[in-house]
Amino acid sequence: MVRRADGEAWGVRELANELEQSRSTVNRILVALVERDFAVEEGVGKYRVGPRFRVLMHALNHRSALLGTARQLLDGLAQGARQAAVLSVYAPHANGYYILHCGEAPATLFFRPKRGNPFPLAFGDIGRGFSEYLRTHACSEETPPQRIPLEPSKGIAEIEFPTAVSMVVRPLAPGLLILVSLHELGGVEAKVRDTAQVVLEQIADRLAQTVGVSGGAGPEVVSDGDSSIVARLEGLLQLVCAEPNGYACGSGMAVQLHCNAATAKKIMGSATLERLIHSDGQAIHPSARLYQWAALLSNETHSPVKLCKAIVDALVKETGETIAYLAFDRATGKAQFLDVVQGWRPIQYQLETGVEVPLYAGGAGKAVLAHLPDAFAEGLTLEKLTEATITSHAKLRADLQSIRDRGWSMGDGERVLGAFGIGVPFFVDGHVAGSISATIPQYRKEDCDIPSLVESMRLASERIGRLLSVGAGGESCLETRRCKRAGVSDGRAGHLWS
Repeated sequence: MVRRADGEAWGVRELANELEQSRSTVNRILVALVERDFAVEEGVGKYRVGPRFRVLMHALNHRSALLGTARQLLDGLAQGARQAAVLSVYAPHANGYYILHCGEAPATLFFRPKRGNPFPLAFGDIGRGFSEYLRTHACSEETPPQRIPLEPSKGIAEIEFPTAVSMVVRPLAPGLLILVSLHELGGVEAKVRDTAQVVLEQIADRLAQTVGVSGGAGPEVVSDGDSSIVARLEGLLQLVCAEPNGYACGSGMAVQLHCNAATAKKIMGSATLERLIHSDGQAIHPSARLYQWAALLSNETHSPVKLCKAIVDALVKETGETIAYLAFDRATGKAQFLDVVQGWRPIQYQLETGVEVPLYAGGAGKAVLAHLPDAFAEGLTLEKLTEATITSHAKLRADLQSIRDRGWSMGDGERVLGAFGIGVPFFVDGHVAGSISATIPQYRKEDCDIPSLVESMRLASERIGRLLSVGAGGESCLETRRCKRAGVSDGRAGHLWS
């Protein structure tokens, strides 16, 4: 499904043929993937990659020291040399290679290959560079007994691939074989040719030095009661994407994956065989296939609200109420509605998106404010927006405590005249990150089944939190969720979308 992330969705029969499995087996796997948001059904019997997978790949793309260092060094080299600087990764699962990053030159002519697309080893100077290295160096890792061939790269011919001025191949500790190259876009200066090899050697050495084991306590996978193999594989991917610079696994993987030691060993073994992870017994790292998936999705921008849209739409369909998605930015201390989905009831409120929402007035804002440090609320200026707006800090403190006690907030005409609002917060990696709220005309609130509505909103908010959470290094997600339930927050940044 990652291969067609920006193309046509897969049909069950088509997937079964591609994977050489029965349709019943593929259908069963798809049902499990949909339940964990790893896949979404698009139309009848059509599937594509889901939002949970995009969240994990986003984390890998933005937390990897290898990628971060490569972007900095290769972009700098491309600007200085005015040529294309490329980082490629050998992909044994595809018997080829792919481009992980390409630094663009500030020139009229530039080279922009699609990252993650596979090329055969016979393609271009990079392929020949990998082939020569593999001929002269023994490969310590076993090749998977069965390789599913990837679709050939489209949209580029070998003649369109710029000639390499110089190349350096380097094996990295976590089982990756990389090639750093500089490609001619025309008018290569003599001094660039003379120094290219030395510069690429230095860049390759720097990239090799980024590999290690992340310091401090790593993320913790919090079980939601699902004991399926998909849930446990998700836990493994969460760990390696949250700590791509080396997650110190030791002997605790069975505890983290919430299974016995034998099952954990099988999951780790399968993930290693398929080049998803590399493990040396002390730490696990992302391997070639996982970095390829991250590269294939790296060009796509998916905001949290877009990733959660299906959850919000389902809540609107179930309740009929207007549901708003409020995002809170801890860096600025401000909140705004990013999306408002109108319900199907005859009279609805129209809420504006993209404008700041006061946290002290209305159900949406107070659901967030109740889980911020007390000093944050005390520092707010309580301006009177309507006759019902709370303008006393003492009354606001009491209201926020009530919200923490019951787990949801309400506002009766505090921000919008004639509107009754209910807000339920959601938490990403243990920190309050926003809320979902229902806005109901006051004349209808007596007829509204509030307990049922709140329960539906609570389930939706929990799903949003699980979808967007990855795990912040150095902090236990389990502990922060306990603090959340107790109404305690330290306000520190650290969730995925900060």
